[in-house]
Amino acid sequence: MTHETRALREVLGITVILSACSLLYELLIAQTLSLLAGNTVVWYSLTIGVYLGAMGLGTLLFKPRSSRPEWGTLLSVELLLCGVGAIAVPMIQLAHSLHLYLEPASTGITVVGFFGVSLIMIVMVGLLSGVELPLLIQVGNELSGGTKVTNRVLGWDYIGALLAGLLFPLVLLPLLSLPAIGFATAAVNLTVAAYVLHRFVPGGGRMPAKAACIGALGALLVLGTSQASTLQQYFLKRYYFHLDAASRSLPLAPLSDRPDVFRAYSPYQKIDLVHDPAGYPTDMLLGAYSTKYEKYPSALNNRFLFLNGDFQVSSSHEEAYHEWFAHIPIILKGSIPERILVMGAGDGLLIRELVKYESVRSITHVDLDPTLVELARTHPVLTSMNRGSLEDPRIETLFGDAYQYIRKATEKFDAIYMDFPYVMDYNLSKLYSREFYHFVRERLAEGGFVVMDAPGGSFFGEPDENGNLRLAPGGEWDIYYNTLRAAGFESIVPYKTVLETDNPKAFEFLETWEGTPTFQDPATGRSRPDVRQEWMRRTVAQHVLYFGESFILMSEDDDDPAVREYWDLGVELHMLSEKRFGLALLPPFSRGTGIDPRLVNSILLPTLPTTGVWSTRRPWN
Repeated sequence: MTHETRALREVLGITVILSACSLLYELLIAQTLSLLAGNTVVWYSLTIGVYLGAMGLGTLLFKPRSSRPEWGTLLSVELLLCGVGAIAVPMIQLAHSLHLYLEPASTGITVVGFFGVSLIMIVMVGLLSGVELPLLIQVGNELSGGTKVTNRVLGWDYIGALLAGLLFPLVLLPLLSLPAIGFATAAVNLTVAAYVLHRFVPGGGRMPAKAACIGALGALLVLGTSQASTLQQYFLKRYYFHLDAASRSLPLAPLSDRPDVFRAYSPYQKIDLVHDPAGYPTDMLLGAYSTKYEKYPSALNNRFLFLNGDFQVSSSHEEAYHEWFAHIPIILKGSIPERILVMGAGDGLLIRELVKYESVRSITHVDLDPTLVELARTHPVLTSMNRGSLEDPRIETLFGDAYQYIRKATEKFDAIYMDFPYVMDYNLSKLYSREFYHFVRERLAEGGFVVMDAPGGSFFGEPDENGNLRLAPGGEWDIYYNTLRAAGFESIVPYKTVLETDNPKAFEFLETWEGTPTFQDPATGRSRPDVRQEWMRRTVAQHVLYFGESFILMSEDDDDPAVREYWDLGVELHMLSEKRFGLALLPPFSRGTGIDPRLVNSILLPTLPTTGVWSTRRPWN
């Protein structure tokens, strides 16, 4: 093997590695954006599109200074790429932290700043990668002894991109934090730069500035890698405790006094357990509405589960969701189902309610993420909440995509529960599609029911003077209704978690609560008990709004459920009562007579999500 042939093979190997590093930087940026802004498909598409455009621009702007290989220029490009790639994720997270910190007074400027920083990172990596490629082609052609190797360099460049595309989702993302992946990728990039300096740069040993730069970058990457978990905690706390951060004078101060966030990785999502000692402001009235802490004084409070940064459940008041979800359909249908299918609900809380019924013979549980289910079985926070429900022998847990399961299933079920996250991405939209609901309806036994959590479906206004419910603009009810009708469901009954505002215990608490103001007449100085009473009434009314959850009950019957009277289920309940059952059923409202195809959510033409492209994620939406 000649010296030139060996050198050319080295260049082709370098091309593979550098191409993989460049694409990994862009995938990191796309993943960071999808976590902080939602709309995964949109941001992956835009990131890769802008990256390729910037790469083309970098190629066009590159002007070789001579016909000789420009190893020194390639070395400079790699050092810049290493630096930009290493800081890309922290810079975007920092911009998002500042956006959350300044948002109340920003009038949208911080949104522009957040997306602007993200765009700059994408373009910089693309431009440098665009300059990198013709440099590699140039040195490859020179080393080939006159034979043009442009196609070979391009081919190995594409192979490097393929390797990055496989490595990122299958190996790196389930194991490491995003900053750690960035530092590791930059370390590989820097190693290649050091090799180029040693092996190819003429007089490389006499370039102390470049060598010093490599050494300094290496030291910073070692430091960054060793502190990756600390850096991750910094940004996790800035995200989940951003309301606390906004009250502090230093905009980027670390929230070291807040509890660490537990994060678990899976191939599908980031799973976060957050302990916020302050809890929800509305929880101060929780004792007036729930008996949970009376019966279980050691039950955990102020623990929160998030998936990909989106709120899922609060340990303090989750019964306002799960008791309504599990039991009201059974009350309405007048019988307890024997064979139940549960799709989603990997935390085990919905299943905790269903296994309370001794007459339930089997529960088939389908969830995408084994990591979440394993945490629900083993993590003390989740097992405290679900009380070990997933260990019930009547449960068969299957892991896989709910859409594919329901499409292929042949068994019939008396009840089907669907507990999926809010649609922030097109990949979740299929679980709210006409096609999915069609397969669900086919798996329903005669006389059975389907019930779903309906996030965004709570946009019902107050009843008018005739007692009819008005629809408020901006909700997803019209999309849910038209999609379910298109799938063949005849009976579609929405209901909500509604708590009474005339709760004596709530007023008793506020009477003695130190935060209740003492109202006085400014002219006479006399107390105003009437004003104080009105303040308490408004406070209770405002607080119970936060407990509102929306659900939809469906069946193939052509009318509403026959049974609308409350009956004792014979199971332990902490919040749901006869009075609250009556409040859950909505007043009459217009549902339309036909199906509006423009509102049907389909896999081929999705109308969900309704979130805007430029919206950003917040933990407590």
